[in-house]
Amino acid sequence: MLGIWKNFEEIEENLTLAELEKLLEVKREQDYSDKKFAAALKGVNLDDNDDNEATTFEDIKRRAEAKTKGVSPERLEFAEIGIGLEGDD
Repeated sequence: MLGIWKNFEEIEENLTLAELEKLLEVKREQDYSDKKFAAALKGVNLDDNDDNEATTFEDIKRRAEAKTKGVSPERLEFAEIGIGLEGDD
């Protein structure tokens, strides 16, 4: 972005596609950074992906819930469907 505009209306009228794409990219990075920080406050590392697969929002929520309950995500999944594992209290 060149920064050669007089006001916001002129910016909106004269942005190129490349500039719009860059704005979108920066906004997405900022949003991810904010969500990563909020997750870190809850003890969840959004970059921690052991299986190198795409992580869904539900997976992240399950990991966070498991961490707050002090169990593994797998144990929590089994408990949700009514299966108890040996060593359960």
